Amino acid sequence: MFDDELPEAARHATAASVLQCLTMLAEEAVNLNLPRTLLALRKAIRACQAEQARPMAAPRARRHLVLH
Repeated sequence: MFDDELPEAARHATAASVLQCLTMLAEEAVNLNLPRTLLALRKAIRACQAEQARPMAAPRARRHLVLH
């Protein structure tokens, strides 16, 4: 199964979980005074937020391969 074949609810839950983990890691980077790590995590968080804000593409029709 590919990521684009997951139901919309599952994709949203997965993206929200990843975003939550990145946020927690960023908070820990602040506590540990890791500025470069924090910068990288902030960029990843912004990328995830932008991905979530993108409109969902229409579902693609599945093609089946028929062997003769």
